[in-house]
Amino acid sequence: MSTAMTAAVIGASGIGKHHAKWLHALGCEVAGFAGSGNASVAATGQMLHEQLGIQARGYTDVETMLAEVKPDLVSICSPPAMHHAHFLAAAAHGCHVMCEKPLAWDEAKSPERLLEEAAEMAAYGGGRIAGAVNTQYVAAVAPYLELCRQVGSHPGLPVSFFMQMDSRDTQKRYGRVWIDLASHPLSVLMEFCGPGRILPGSAQVAVGEQQTVARFDYEPHSGPVCAAEIVVRAGQTEKLVRRFGINGILADYEGRNDEAGIFRTWLSIEGREACSDDLMYLSLSRFVQAARGETPRPLATLSDGYMNQAMQLALLQAANGTSIRSEQQ
Repeated sequence: MSTAMTAAVIGASGIGKHHAKWLHALGCEVAGFAGSGNASVAATGQMLHEQLGIQARGYTDVETMLAEVKPDLVSICSPPAMHHAHFLAAAAHGCHVMCEKPLAWDEAKSPERLLEEAAEMAAYGGGRIAGAVNTQYVAAVAPYLELCRQVGSHPGLPVSFFMQMDSRDTQKRYGRVWIDLASHPLSVLMEFCGPGRILPGSAQVAVGEQQTVARFDYEPHSGPVCAAEIVVRAGQTEKLVRRFGINGILADYEGRNDEAGIFRTWLSIEGREACSDDLMYLSLSRFVQAARGETPRPLATLSDGYMNQAMQLALLQAANGTSIRSEQQ
């Protein structure tokens, strides 16, 4: 009898198809997926079969899918406004859950209510159930430190942090650019420094139509205060700038195929390159290992996701709320 874990994906036509691909590659049986309507479900089912060799039942109702498929683990890749409801549904069925970032976001809800929803998700499961947020760039920190060693750089304890993340997305503007992208730099900062907080009064945040720049002091629970700068940009038509590092030692990163045609993550410092497995693959791999009891925690836990979202909202509020209003104009 097969011991493969059964997986389901809520929202498998966008980022969710990559979740389905890697779950399948990791030995899970992707047995079901949920979509928004009959036409999209049919198209997604055909795509999963033809491109990835996945035979999964498609549903337009999440509860029906959970009841019939009975998945061991669920990837939530639906629009952020649906994350909380879909999470509660999966939790009620006792599933291990991987949620795309941010944990909770809905422009119709107050920041306080969004944090309540994120906190409810972070409290899920205890030690028996694996709960994760897909802030996969956390997996780039270890290869970065190894590449620093190879080029003879020794950054030491982080006292400054920089990360820039560009996107070609032309649909998101103002505060939505920040909400869509900033989870990743904040997660990398937390991985370098450990859990902590933004020092009160230190944040300076400038929100433009396609770019947000945030500067603030981050105080970890242990270690020195770190001066952080995060730049996120959307609608970029030239070569994307994707760069991060600590103490002035910056690495550029990109995803591309290796000589065997396998998609990998490539980092470069001072002209020297190193590659690692695809970051999303690493994130989902740790999630599956945690669900199987092979490792004590996923790459980024739901508690990490809550702390991340609290900082994300605090920094957006530091821009005097103009970003949220501008997006709705």
